[in-house]
Amino acid sequence: MPDADQIQSTMEQLARGPAIVRQLIYEMPPELRKLRPAPRVWSAHEHAVHLPAIHPLINRRLDTMLREPSPYIKGYEPSRDEPDDALLKLDLDAEMNRFDHDRAALVERIRKLTPQQWAITAEHEEYATYGVYIMFRHIALHDIHHAYKIEDRLLRKSWD
Repeated sequence: MPDADQIQSTMEQLARGPAIVRQLIYEMPPELRKLRPAPRVWSAHEHAVHLPAIHPLINRRLDTMLREPSPYIKGYEPSRDEPDDALLKLDLDAEMNRFDHDRAALVERIRKLTPQQWAITAEHEEYATYGVYIMFRHIALHDIHHAYKIEDRLLRKSWD
């Protein structure tokens, strides 16, 4: 069972995620945001808009884990489950606003979870251990992963 400090730290990181991503994506020159470093390798734009795009999935997973006694969570891989150019078609400003709004609502929702709800476990298609706490810790780390990828694109010396 996660302790109160672990839960608090995870919620704080989840709350910070949109601001970190927003800062980095808007530092990038607009003409470079959608450039891919290689075929089928995501651009900074794709890394940024992917994060709000997964909020419905996160909420469905939470609903499942809170509702079902032995929840099963199917894996999700955008490169497998979505068309290659789907994220390039999304409007950056709208998605960043949605990220701010949806993440604030999510953090508010999970602040109300009981310690017992944070400890709920589930079977996951791909992971040996999974549950409510692990899902949210994973999402917090996921934000940082994609922020790093955006910064990687931002700091490139050349786009040959």
